[in-house]
Amino acid sequence: MKNIFLALALGLLALPLFVPAQTNEKFADMNDAIEMVRSMAALERRAVIAKALQLTGEESTKFWRIYDDYAADKKRVNDRLIKIITDYAANFESLSDELATSLVDDHMDLQSDLLKVRGRYLRKFDRVLPPKT
Repeated sequence: MKNIFLALALGLLALPLFVPAQTNEKFADMNDAIEMVRSMAALERRAVIAKALQLTGEESTKFWRIYDDYAADKKRVNDRLIKIITDYAANFESLSDELATSLVDDHMDLQSDLLKVRGRYLRKFDRVLPPKT
């Protein structure tokens, strides 16, 4: 049951790039599967974005350069989310109040960091594409 929960949660996270995220040691055997799901989702996300934006050649060059940096920065933040999720799953049966509080605090810090990344890149995207794109 824990593996199903973990697979579903990680499927929702599926983020780009091939560097493995840090996981709880109890789930180290799932690293390859996690990274495969993340890679597939990244490719699909990129295709959806490309189709939706329909950029010119010049816009495309500028946009994808920024997007690749954004995806890498977002992945670094979300690697921590995989660690939080696998720590939760590994300790599900015996989760203490202290660990639960720590995981929630870590998740809130992660969300704050993710919002900072999004804000930083929104300004960069605004410089290369019109806001209505």
